[in-house]
Amino acid sequence: MARFDRTIPPGGEGNITLEIRTKGFQGQLSKSARISSNDPKNAKMTISMKGKVWAPIIVKPRYLRLRGAADDEIRGVVHVKGDKKEPLIAKLVSVSIPDKVEVKLSETEKGRAYELEVKNKVKGEARYTGNLKLTTNYPEKPEILIRITGDIRGRLEVRPKTLNFGRMSQKRLDQLKDSPKGLTRSVAVILNKGNDLKIEKVELEKSLFKASAKPVKPGLMTKIMVEPILEKLKKGANLDRLKIYTNQKDRKVIEVPIRFDML
Repeated sequence: MARFDRTIPPGGEGNITLEIRTKGFQGQLSKSARISSNDPKNAKMTISMKGKVWAPIIVKPRYLRLRGAADDEIRGVVHVKGDKKEPLIAKLVSVSIPDKVEVKLSETEKGRAYELEVKNKVKGEARYTGNLKLTTNYPEKPEILIRITGDIRGRLEVRPKTLNFGRMSQKRLDQLKDSPKGLTRSVAVILNKGNDLKIEKVELEKSLFKASAKPVKPGLMTKIMVEPILEKLKKGANLDRLKIYTNQKDRKVIEVPIRFDML
């Protein structure tokens, strides 16, 4: 945040005060502010502040994200290091998602540094969020809370999992009848492990829409382009189901619900 004198008399001086709130920061820090004035020679100026925020305990990274394909080993490491003469003693006291992750705390440097290893335990596709809590013997930092997020993708993934065209009036639909391409939506089929993806065929359960496959990255990703058949839509909720047939033995058919609300 900044405080400054808005008016400076000719030949006079003014003050600009920059203040940085360092809560949550550690290590090197650099911030800048841009100044605008009516001085024709220096209408724009930039001032900056640099420094180092001392913390009794350095935690890197402060947040941990586990991301990868479900068949892979997904792990992350947090390094915890004391920055005082007094030896650091850290203990793992709680894991909010023990069914999702396996956690191990190891001392890597006697009285000085620890390594927190976090491994994903979930089999299959999943998303989760949780926290790990450590306690320490430093009065300035008696607790360390580390946030964890998991984004575990299936070997074969579809995005989005449901396709919603939203709501549209009959008048607007009549205007789009000559150019229905503006209503096209897409579903991406992604192979996160391997490179042999093939889409055998696509079909609609009720035929309220039409769909076609468009390879984007051969063997890795295909987009399914979905377009409504306007003359088949009725007032209210129009529901259909897209079926995508693949060459993957563990997921031969992918189903994606489709919805189009006509007012």
